[in-house]
Amino acid sequence: MLPLAIADIHRSRLQVELSFGWIKQHFRIESFFGTSENAAKSQTQIAESVCMIVAITRKRLKIGEGLHTTLQILGSMIL
Repeated sequence: MLPLAIADIHRSRLQVELSFGWIKQHFRIESFFGTSENAAKSQTQIAESVCMIVAITRKRLKIGEGLHTTLQILGSMIL
């Protein structure tokens, strides 16, 4: 049972690392608005929330473009 539990923990940790890697790659977080740990966490959570909202919207509207492309289009509309 212990090897399976360790494998599950490792798999979960890998998913978290991949998620953070994706966020760093696709969101242009060049600097944080505040200097505290809480400010960095808040900004990262906002980026994650936007990603989830866009993913849910894409799925419900059956948008064929990938998530990254959709985020680029939305980003260019905002800037």
